[in-house]
Amino acid sequence: MKIFLSTIIGLFLYSNSFSQQIQIDSLDLLIHRVIKDYEIPGLSIGIVRNDSIIFSKGYGNLEIYKERKVDKNTTFGIGSISKSFTALTIGILVDEGKIDWDDKVKDYLPYFELYAPYVTDNFTIRDLLTHRSGLKDVSGGTLWYHSDYSREEIIKRLKYLEPVSGFREKPAYQNVMYVVAAEIVKTVSGTSWDSFLKTRVFDKLKMNNSTSLSAEREANKNLAQPHIWNEDYKKIAIIQEKGDNLAPGGFIYSSANEMSNYMRLMLNNGVFENDTIVNSTIIEEIFKPQIIYPIGSPFNNEFSSYGFGWWLTPVNGHKVIEHSGGIDGMSAQLVMIKDLNLGFVILTNQSKEPATFILRALLLEKLLEDEDSLRDNFYSFVKDWRDNRIKEKKEASKKVLQKANTKPSLAISEYSGKYTDKMYGDILINKSNEGELEISFSHTKVFKGKLIHWQFDTFKIDWYDIRVPDGFLTFNFNSKREILGFSIDQENLLDVDFGELNILKNKTEYNNGYK
Repeated sequence: MKIFLSTIIGLFLYSNSFSQQIQIDSLDLLIHRVIKDYEIPGLSIGIVRNDSIIFSKGYGNLEIYKERKVDKNTTFGIGSISKSFTALTIGILVDEGKIDWDDKVKDYLPYFELYAPYVTDNFTIRDLLTHRSGLKDVSGGTLWYHSDYSREEIIKRLKYLEPVSGFREKPAYQNVMYVVAAEIVKTVSGTSWDSFLKTRVFDKLKMNNSTSLSAEREANKNLAQPHIWNEDYKKIAIIQEKGDNLAPGGFIYSSANEMSNYMRLMLNNGVFENDTIVNSTIIEEIFKPQIIYPIGSPFNNEFSSYGFGWWLTPVNGHKVIEHSGGIDGMSAQLVMIKDLNLGFVILTNQSKEPATFILRALLLEKLLEDEDSLRDNFYSFVKDWRDNRIKEKKEASKKVLQKANTKPSLAISEYSGKYTDKMYGDILINKSNEGELEISFSHTKVFKGKLIHWQFDTFKIDWYDIRVPDGFLTFNFNSKREILGFSIDQENLLDVDFGELNILKNKTEYNNGYK
């Protein structure tokens, strides 16, 4: 669930005067234009102002080529916007005096351990929520992506992830730390994080169809299906992964109508329909800049910051509070402008791409009644981005040039065996009935594919699941021509970085690797 902070909002906030009445009657024209231009299967939009829902509507279809229509109550994956809900559940416990933002994680989860003992002993709840662990960006993706690992098992394996910077030295966006935060909620409350979220947040905000559990999500008949690009760059529907193990960081499902209630709570300082869900001081802390993120873009802002589950960006005197989200086949945007008591959410059932960003930009322009000539230039930019992605996809297979008339060092059968990464676990390579090699990750069913000899001891990985782009696998040897292990070279998948893996052949299998 990596979130790329979009700074294009600066293009549309030049004016400091806004009318009291927002004109929304022409929004449909803008939305339909984007749907057509970027082939969006379905989307839903909610807008709130002054503690009221002023716009909530669905467009398109639940699934491409099928007739069932999206409406304001259709549920979509909100991706990393889920992180803000986890921060809120922590905030509720802080409000009750049961924990403190600066409590040590180890005091609640004795099994929590990171690479360095000092970091383990001093890591706080505040650190969990602010991406300052010292790990690389979206570290640990292979632990949760489509895996059968529980939240607790994911946490127990974090100790094998090596940092790339000093503790609290600089930010690097994380998903797994929000899993840790959710397990603290479980420990302190005596109930699962999912149950706590439902009873203390969803039920109180009348978010009756919102859920962090895949079984409840799939039982909902008004559920948007995710869509991705296939190898021919055509959009197709896919089956969503369960995602329960990463729900605190990225797998809540909700609707435009129910997310509008959530925005009302946050903009109204913790109060929803005269019911105080959490004290205003907690909301203030959640929305307080905790760590600075440099931007380095031409869009008027030199920096942004991160609070607890929210990007916080100053733009022309306004505090813009936002987060985006992306999971397989789903993308979302949520933006709030606190001093205007204004917010909107965009939910779509297609993979993350610029269409949601252009929608956000157009909504800001329309809602704030501010025109800017750069809008058409941005449309051009988005088109160029899409054309480039098609070109990149066609060129992906040429990343490693194939050398003709080369052979592997060993007989095909001798590459078979059990390999292990100490963080992930076992990875198997077996010889199929067709005489080819097949790779399979023991805890991740989608990481299974055919190995096609490419050159020397490098094989092309033809993954069976369409979500996983083809990659390359190269076997490594010692001086005795025994296989030590292998490395994987391919495009990162969502938040999965195969480069984090150090895959070694089990020592007991060396004799099978060389004869």
